Amino acid sequence: MQRDAENRVREMQSRARLLGEKDFSPPPVFNKNPNPPQPQNPLSTIFGTGDNDKIIILALLWILWNEKADPKLLLALLYLLL
Repeated sequence: MQRDAENRVREMQSRARLLGEKDFSPPPVFNKNPNPPQPQNPLSTIFGTGDNDKIIILALLWILWNEKADPKLLLALLYLLL
């Protein structure tokens, strides 16, 4: 019984040596896009375009809406967004 255990230990050690000789480096990763994406303004990703004017108008609309501004002014600003 002890000889069986010694044989198993030797066998496992020989397998470990064989595995240690192999190169387990990960396969190379090929980046299809050489230019990494640039970080964007979070608001521009929400509103689609990177147009800062639209973002400013939307912020102004929100502020004026909360201040109970004249509806005609709000409609005029909405028209500018079209």
